[in-house]
Amino acid sequence: MIRKLGRYELLEQVGSGGMAVVYRGRDSALDREVAVKLLHPHLAEAAESRARFSREARAVARLAHPGIVEIYDYAGDGAPEAYLVTEFVRGRTLRAYAQQVGFAFPEVGLLLGRALCDALVHAHSAGVIHRDLKPENVLIQEGPRPAVKLADFGIARILASDDRMTMTGALVGSPHHMAPEIVEGKEADARSDLFSLGTILYWLTTGRFPFAASNPTAILRRAIEGNYDDPREVEPRISARLGALLGGCLAVDPAARPQSAAEVRDALDALLAEVGLDGPEGELVAFLTDPAGFKAAYPARAVAALVARGDAALQAGASARALSFYDRVLALDPANAEVPQKLRALSRRRRLRRAASLGGLALAAVALVVLAALAWPTAQPGPPVTVAAARLPAHDASPSTGGVTPEPAPEQASTGEPGRPAPAVARHGALRLDPATASAALAVAPTELTVHVRPYAQRALLDGAEVATAAQVVRFSLTPGRLHTIQLEHPCCAPFSRELTAGEAAGLGELRVPLEPRPARLRVEGDPATRVLVGGTLVGTAGDSQRAPLAVPVPSGGDNPYEALVRIELETPGAPPRAVQVKLRAGGELTVAAPTAEATP
Repeated sequence: MIRKLGRYELLEQVGSGGMAVVYRGRDSALDREVAVKLLHPHLAEAAESRARFSREARAVARLAHPGIVEIYDYAGDGAPEAYLVTEFVRGRTLRAYAQQVGFAFPEVGLLLGRALCDALVHAHSAGVIHRDLKPENVLIQEGPRPAVKLADFGIARILASDDRMTMTGALVGSPHHMAPEIVEGKEADARSDLFSLGTILYWLTTGRFPFAASNPTAILRRAIEGNYDDPREVEPRISARLGALLGGCLAVDPAARPQSAAEVRDALDALLAEVGLDGPEGELVAFLTDPAGFKAAYPARAVAALVARGDAALQAGASARALSFYDRVLALDPANAEVPQKLRALSRRRRLRRAASLGGLALAAVALVVLAALAWPTAQPGPPVTVAAARLPAHDASPSTGGVTPEPAPEQASTGEPGRPAPAVARHGALRLDPATASAALAVAPTELTVHVRPYAQRALLDGAEVATAAQVVRFSLTPGRLHTIQLEHPCCAPFSRELTAGEAAGLGELRVPLEPRPARLRVEGDPATRVLVGGTLVGTAGDSQRAPLAVPVPSGGDNPYEALVRIELETPGAPPRAVQVKLRAGGELTVAAPTAEATP
């Protein structure tokens, strides 16, 4: 006999978790397949849990995103049993998909991680936190419309915040993915979801969970201590930028993590673009439609994109950045014949430049010493003089201890070594120049420039090569004799770039750089005719925002120029106006809902 809950028939059990049993069901009124999540009786009996269940269901039901499982219905407060009714996703969990299909390359795994991140952007902008993000709560929809869908938003909050265990003694949430603050009993926020997302991204790109250990207690201890293996050591094909992003997401302190899902999504988009996956949504559909074919074609696509980026960096004079791209090519294709040729050509160019540079230094040293000798007063004998010089690299240095030495006794100067002419002598002031060590006479010590960045530099680059990540204070080491470019990047702000020499850096000593905040991006869901006013100024309509987010500058004048509270007014034809106060973050994305014609004040 088929069990019924109101109009819903429970056809078969398809899953079970710590808080609910999941059934494939049928909506008899609409004649459609649904999923019914029935709360365990020991939770449904508690009045507080039932009330929280209803609040969470109403909050999650407001979400409308193709990457989030849609909620159709839920039990009312007076229903004998608590349940949720959602769309039924035909497919597998992400955990099963990874085991049975796999991704083969880090960036292919990132396509799925990017889809999860996009769903979090939408949910967080509506004030909904997932709290239990893990591969088992991600569904891969297969068939004619493949997609990645995030399920069970907010379910973990059904339990009271001070009750971390179910009646069966199982910890609510997966130890592999729980943020340290949740383990310690603190309230979760959007950054807690980003920590869990980081554990999934690590797993998608390395095949391992970052805090894996022999038992749950050991796993949680490693998470609290931030103890995990460098992902680049686990998977050599992971780039430095991806490694830095994973490290930021897995930071123990929430303040050290990316501060929004949009920030992570933008970083993932940039990483995918580096390997030629410029349209991640379409590329994801292509992968889910034909995983084997996509994986087979990926290496050639990625190699072509990385070689092109390496060539462009080389053309711009950023040889270190070019080398990083070429290195990734060889990690993907060790037998590649094109890159070694480029590396040999680059090596020849560097040797020629180095020889020219050292030749110039030697000539400058000769000039300095000769000028010093000519200026020395002939009437004042004085002691021998040594000109101090910075030590050059060992393979360039002379065995001599300095570029200028005291003049030897006359018989030494006249004879020199047997069979060889005596070395040249600058006789004023008892000085002579030893040509074998003249190139060391000119100091070539690098100049250090300290840059204080606000809010902080997600990436700091010197001549195209990354030198620091997630740093508020960056120290650049600038070599004399050339023009350098320093660059500071943060997703919230416009990049900062400046060219300067070591001499100019020495004059500055320190530099303070407040990054210029980007506008926030605002979307308004609902009637496209809704007028959107920010701070009393019309910025567009909901329809405009649905085509492309509205750019809203973060108001200046506060303590924090990168975020501010603003009042947004929404005027929908046929509905009372609605005003909401929201926090705008520079470079961040926010979604608000317009009032409907049925709304009441």
